[in-house]
Amino acid sequence: MLDDDKRASLQSFSENLPAKIQQESPRSKRDIVSRVAYLIGIDAKYFGLSQGENMNPHFYRSVYDEMNQDKEARIVRNLCQLRTKLQRNFKAICIEMNSDVKNIDSMPDLVPPEILQALEQDGIPFVRPRRRLEDYIVDVHNYLLPHVPNCQKFIPDWVKWIYIRNLFFIIKGNTVEGNRDAAKSYYEFRDLFPYQAFINWYPDDGDGNILRDDAKFLPILYERNRDKFYDMSKVTEAGDAAIEDPSEFFAKAERVLVAIDCENADPCKVIGIMKELQARGLAGKISKILLVDDEHTSSQWRALRRDENLPLEYYMTDRVKDDKSAVDVALTIKFCREIVQAKAEGRPIDSAVIVSSDCDFWPLIELTPEVKFMVMLEYDNCSQLYYQRLQNNDVPFLYIDEYFAAGNLELKTEIVLQEVIREIEEGYLSKINIFSLMNRALTKLELRMNESEAATFYDRYISVMNITFAKNGSAILQNKPDLKD
Repeated sequence: MLDDDKRASLQSFSENLPAKIQQESPRSKRDIVSRVAYLIGIDAKYFGLSQGENMNPHFYRSVYDEMNQDKEARIVRNLCQLRTKLQRNFKAICIEMNSDVKNIDSMPDLVPPEILQALEQDGIPFVRPRRRLEDYIVDVHNYLLPHVPNCQKFIPDWVKWIYIRNLFFIIKGNTVEGNRDAAKSYYEFRDLFPYQAFINWYPDDGDGNILRDDAKFLPILYERNRDKFYDMSKVTEAGDAAIEDPSEFFAKAERVLVAIDCENADPCKVIGIMKELQARGLAGKISKILLVDDEHTSSQWRALRRDENLPLEYYMTDRVKDDKSAVDVALTIKFCREIVQAKAEGRPIDSAVIVSSDCDFWPLIELTPEVKFMVMLEYDNCSQLYYQRLQNNDVPFLYIDEYFAAGNLELKTEIVLQEVIREIEEGYLSKINIFSLMNRALTKLELRMNESEAATFYDRYISVMNITFAKNGSAILQNKPDLKD
């Protein structure tokens, strides 16, 4: 039974954990986004953070001050600010230029004069007489071309500079038509662009603020370039409880119970870790793996269930309500039963691994003090409050996103291949029996073959054929015998 203080503590904790976390990632850094924000011209009022702070305003003031001392960075920033102003106020500027015969340096409400002055002080005399607005926008692109590469020094080597560079250059930006095409997207989705800055970007509703922090920005940036950003350790300050390798935890343990929440864990990453533990000779410490599943989870878990070298107990939960899963409750009950049974049998479990990003398992961790816990979770799905709770209670945790990133592609290949083979063998080939096909053909043609004739027919014509797959995925029957021979 829980005493009142502990019940109040757990209730308070659970009430403070949102159902779907949308806040910052735990102690995520903002160094890269601060540098990008400076260069693309985000307003200076958003630069007020000290290094290590994680609140609004969004970006590091020290980065702003550092880059503002550099002429090349200032030029790029002011050009980007100017381009955003010209695009955002395009219609109003055109009206003033055409009706009042003004140039852009005489409309301070639409084009801040301090931007033009700063550019001129840095050697960019931007304003010219009798210049069309569309030509000015092309001018920005052409001025950026030689200056953006000089800002590469502000981006660390472990970030692919080409992806950052691409943000500044619109496709066919040296033409009026190219900028018109980019402007159409900008006008339609302006609120989805970071701080409404005009950059080379294709926004997505699900992205949110891409400059929230480095841990959000870099994976999205790489994904847009058909790449994958793996090294999350570079963009987080994980703290003392975060570990990079589970080896020490398993080495110190006597008997480890592993509980896997199939709803809140990536099967490919979990399978990868289990294979790695086997390769290191650490899987022998595992007394049992509790794999609790739901009908709506990925079929990738089959690959783990097929591993006969692991002491795995699989359980599929049954939903009472279609919108309510019972995985967390079932896994907790099975976990407690296993702890009690092992103790009664004289082989107590001293350590346990919870594989889930779900904070609902915190009470299980807190109320089982005799067991040393480690949590394996996914960076993108871990709430800051849960992270802080683990950190404050010295519960080690491992970001499985990072741990098995390097071998992820190879593992995915293996899992997909296994599933394709299973589908072919169980879903298609199992339904084909060549002798049944032969019998149907004979019946349809009103012919008969004795056993000897059928065997000869099979050996000579059927057994030599095989099935291959074309590039479009269709099956092709090859080595078909030439009946004229």
